[in-house]
Amino acid sequence: MDELFTLVEERPHPGPHHLFTDVLDLTSGRTADHDLQYISALRSANPSLIVTASPAYNIPLRAFAAAGFATCELDTTTDSFASWRGFNPPALRQQRGTLAESVHFAKFAYQWAGEGFVLFTVGGMQYVLKERREGEGEFGPSGVTDELIQTVGDWLLSDQEVVWVFDGYWQRSKQLYFEVMKATWEKVILDEAVKKDLTSVTNKFFSSKQVYEDLGVPWKRGLLFHGPPGNGKTISIKALMHTLLDRKDPIPTLYVRHAPNTYSIQAVFNRARALSPCMLILDGLENNDGIFVVASTNFLDRLDPGLSKRPSRFDRKYLFPLPNEHERTLYCEYWRHKLSHNAAIVFPAKLCPAMSRITPGFSFAFLQECFVATLLILARGEDDDAYAARGDGDDEGLEKYELWRVFRQQADILRKEVEGEEGQQQQQQQQQLMQGAGWGEEGGQGSTYAARGGEPTDKHTRVHREQWSANSDAGLPDLERLRVKDGVLPALQYPSVKSEYINSAAFDYRL
Repeated sequence: MDELFTLVEERPHPGPHHLFTDVLDLTSGRTADHDLQYISALRSANPSLIVTASPAYNIPLRAFAAAGFATCELDTTTDSFASWRGFNPPALRQQRGTLAESVHFAKFAYQWAGEGFVLFTVGGMQYVLKERREGEGEFGPSGVTDELIQTVGDWLLSDQEVVWVFDGYWQRSKQLYFEVMKATWEKVILDEAVKKDLTSVTNKFFSSKQVYEDLGVPWKRGLLFHGPPGNGKTISIKALMHTLLDRKDPIPTLYVRHAPNTYSIQAVFNRARALSPCMLILDGLENNDGIFVVASTNFLDRLDPGLSKRPSRFDRKYLFPLPNEHERTLYCEYWRHKLSHNAAIVFPAKLCPAMSRITPGFSFAFLQECFVATLLILARGEDDDAYAARGDGDDEGLEKYELWRVFRQQADILRKEVEGEEGQQQQQQQQQLMQGAGWGEEGGQGSTYAARGGEPTDKHTRVHREQWSANSDAGLPDLERLRVKDGVLPALQYPSVKSEYINSAAFDYRL
């Protein structure tokens, strides 16, 4: 029977062209997880072994071996090896740079506690192979490998001679620890009553956990150091850190250099809670039991009142003012003692009060610059009319001392900077008053969240601080760069980005 109707397929109207559809089609592809593929391949090739994957940044097995707790021998007879070799520049211009290496692929024979392992490193991942023991499944976990991981983790945290430093991420600094151990209260020019109170308050806090619990109050405390820059806040903080590290049960210190956002602040306090009891040093600014917070600022009036005026935030505030004449004399005596071994410099005791009298308004930082500049001139042996002795008004017989003449001249030069800073501060205060009264521009000065204080603003110390902050090796132990027994070079300091493209999907591996 003939069909009465013919079925006609209606094609959809193509509609307008969408470039997004083309882009999506051309740039999309099935992605691959290399880690899963490596694990699967190792299991297939070694059915009697348990494969355990562990990131090197978390459990640095090669660094553990480099410290002498295991052996790690490179195996190039049964598998390949791939790396980048380059050059690490010297930390100081006078030194030589060194060869360096970033290993991308390697196989090692690893020995620890009488146990043998096969270790593969692929980029930042480690694959540990160990024979199965009775009761262990095909996919693990391996009890022996877990013991190794636990031991390496305990080793990482066993070194107490460090200061935890946060500068966008946490690192442990040996260098800062050694700087702290050099800082003592004897080197701090500060009112003796304030010194005594600081050490007493701090030690009593860490010895009084039970007292706080019995009273039903939170076991936390906060101190705020404030005052003009260069007057001893930073050295006092370091001396306080030294005091806590000298306790029978040392108290760790967490030092925050830079925490620009809320996420960073959360990371800071999460670490502090994990290491409590501890002292937390804030350069900028739930339950914070066991955390002793010390913050410093050059400008207390710029802080949010919620920080500066609420006792629950900072229980005590310590003002570090400009040193008075007696304190300046003590500082000069400190330099006299420091230079006592140098026979070329004549520094009689009577110069100290005289130097103090001609430096009113000088911070300790400016006094330091005055001494440094003076000593540099003396070291160069400059003989200039500017440093000639004055014939009149020298009742104390000071002009015969070259140190005095050069110091006096440098003090005259620096006094212009001191007066300039005072003028700027007065102008800033006046602007703030005007803005508070509604006379200034909108916005005005933003508040600083526990801004860093105590760092000298003079050129000499500022350059030193910038060099220290820029040093990429400040955070120790830098476990990725330790040399292992097989002679592998330390890692490149500035590795490039190695990229791999899988189908049309790009994966960025920073090795």
